[in-house]
Amino acid sequence: MIYRGFLVALFLGLCPIGSFGQTLSQTVKGKVIDSETGAPLVGATVQLISDFSIGSITDGQGYFTLNEVPVGRQSLVCQFLGYEDYIVSEVLVGSAKEVELTIPLSASFSALDEVVVTQKKDLTKANNVLATVSSRSFSVEETKRFPASISDPSRMALNFAGVSNGDDSTNEIIIRGNAPNLLLWKIEGIEVPQPNHFSQEGFNGGAVSILSTNMLGKSDFFTGAFPAEYGNALSGVFDINLRNGNNSKREYAFQFGVLGTDIAAEGPFGKNYKGSYLVNYRYSTLSLLNNWVEVSENSVPVYQDLSLKLNFPLSNTTTLSLWGIGGISEDNNDNEEQEDPNFTNTEEFTSNTYLTGLTLKHFFKDNSSLTGIISYSGNGSKDDNSFTEVNGPFEASNLTDIKNSSLRLSFNHTRKIGTRSTLKLGTIYSRLDYSIVDRFMDNGATSSLEENGNGTMFQWFGQLKYRFSESFWATFGLHNTHFSINQDYAFEPRAGAQWKIAPKHTLNFGLGLHSRTQPLYQYFVAVPDGLGNTTQPNQDLKLMRAAHYIAGHDWKLIKNGHLKIEAYYQQLFNVGVAANPLFTDATVNGELLEIALTDSGRGRNYGLELTFEKFFSKQYYYLLAVSLYDSKYRAANGQWYNSRFNQNYTFNVVGGREFTVGKGNNSVIGTNLRALYSGGQRATPFNITASTNAGEELVIQNLRNTERLGNYFRLDASFYYRLNRPKVAHIFSLDIQNATNAENVREQFLNFSTGLVETENQLSLIPVINYRIEF
Repeated sequence: MIYRGFLVALFLGLCPIGSFGQTLSQTVKGKVIDSETGAPLVGATVQLISDFSIGSITDGQGYFTLNEVPVGRQSLVCQFLGYEDYIVSEVLVGSAKEVELTIPLSASFSALDEVVVTQKKDLTKANNVLATVSSRSFSVEETKRFPASISDPSRMALNFAGVSNGDDSTNEIIIRGNAPNLLLWKIEGIEVPQPNHFSQEGFNGGAVSILSTNMLGKSDFFTGAFPAEYGNALSGVFDINLRNGNNSKREYAFQFGVLGTDIAAEGPFGKNYKGSYLVNYRYSTLSLLNNWVEVSENSVPVYQDLSLKLNFPLSNTTTLSLWGIGGISEDNNDNEEQEDPNFTNTEEFTSNTYLTGLTLKHFFKDNSSLTGIISYSGNGSKDDNSFTEVNGPFEASNLTDIKNSSLRLSFNHTRKIGTRSTLKLGTIYSRLDYSIVDRFMDNGATSSLEENGNGTMFQWFGQLKYRFSESFWATFGLHNTHFSINQDYAFEPRAGAQWKIAPKHTLNFGLGLHSRTQPLYQYFVAVPDGLGNTTQPNQDLKLMRAAHYIAGHDWKLIKNGHLKIEAYYQQLFNVGVAANPLFTDATVNGELLEIALTDSGRGRNYGLELTFEKFFSKQYYYLLAVSLYDSKYRAANGQWYNSRFNQNYTFNVVGGREFTVGKGNNSVIGTNLRALYSGGQRATPFNITASTNAGEELVIQNLRNTERLGNYFRLDASFYYRLNRPKVAHIFSLDIQNATNAENVREQFLNFSTGLVETENQLSLIPVINYRIEF
């Protein structure tokens, strides 16, 4: 039935019909909630600004519906007694799918205020009302719009100040010079592994996100001084929300593009029930095509993922939701074609990631809410390589198989105390497990490691927000962490403030302590003791910690935008560094270190960031982000070294324009452009003589990260055409990554045949073509 409906919609959408010239309309609906507790607001009014005759009043569950809203960019205003007015600006209304909104209202300083000046909200303000600095929200539209983001939240975040990437082939996130594995991922309020295909948890990012934009709601991204509810985070936080499916109409979407073939479905469980389902499935397009024609002489990545969210309102005040995301991927070399006919080389890599959770939320009559979450998540990666001489005795192989899993239970309680105060309390219990198999064979000589381990983490937090006046409010919080593996305890006080010193000027402050565990395997690394035995010297490594100090100034320099300047200083301690002072590597370089470590290392990151941004309005937007920073650490020998991610500067400019076209201006053409320039990757020079004698790459330890692999520049562009027809919409898009085909260096390596140091470049020009139909 679904398949037949898809064929009918595709046929009608592609055929010229007389109604194409008419003014198309769509339903806009959603929910109005209290921004701090999430409680539904009953009796709020929502009106279309371009036509106040189109309006609605929220029902007993906070829902509203606006019918016959013209297709195109539309703005709405929401009003409720005792709350500040809220304007939802420039929402894209299409002809095929209903628009679903969640409108968070903030209580006015005096609950008796009946008239509040209406103004457009800062579209970058975080959903989390306890955030004061280094935070912003992002929408699905931004994830799709920014060039080279290819609908991936991680790649989209690279447009923001303080964020960079060290490898075009992955979506790793480097924040203010910190290693990518110091970032916390949360989905639906609970910590999860990084949600990527082709990733190894804790040590590298992935090539493709398993998060589908069909599933995403408005979410938050933090780069420092996080609110007290966020623990086990040192560099940043990605706080992802999944949206609910349409609870009144069944809708579908099909997408075919270079990165994947998707199908999504959503709708209500029943006619008179507000419950809904949302499901999305994707399979790698290149592997599908490879079944009919050879796409590549080399390996073709194969991956698939499934996402779902089921929402069950149990009453006007209680909601139960079940969500899950899973992905499997593999990348195997084509063994029929070898570069050297004298050797057979096989490489097989597989990975899987799974996340699932059950969330129960209840709203009380005393302006409070209680949320309980139970989740189970994990991932695994298997890398199997072999190298065999065809007519000779030489044979080598290496197998690494790593698995991680986590069971978590979380409770948090939020309560508004009058109009001035909001209190949030919570606890999180985590059971962590891992196993690893590492086998190596080199021409008969073998070594093998099979280990497994587990631990628990207990966290609790409390945070108070207090409004001293209409122009000044502050937060005070405390986060505590206990980790069983090293029996370490982290006591983390935090505070922040916002002070509106003038109608267009706001000062922001944030400071606090934060901590992060090492990837679990790092604690259980087995190190030879020279006597034929192995030890595990890293189990007592303390939690890596950092003190964040941030100050910023936000100036509403233009009508629909702002200029923001932020200065920060991060002091890192308990940094894991090589215990042997003759070695200078550290965990802040983002790699697995299979050596004995000590937590005596230190680090410091400091910088200045500037953001000049015009939000999307009047059919265009732009963003300028400049980051100047320095990132260093102190090794066991007492010397300071650049971290591997110390690029020192990043300049990013992105902008775009939309044009309405066609009869009735029902269709849209959009174009976007981005230019990125940054300092190059850090590298350590090789000790060529020692490397040649040892048969492996050895570096000059006291010159750690002193080389720079050339500055980085790339230009990205994207184009899209949205064709709206009655009850169906077609979207054609082209994303051109590295449009000038710039040759940026990714890494350097030692060629043992020539004895020369050579380089490997980042990705070249890549066009990403995509077609999507909604009906």
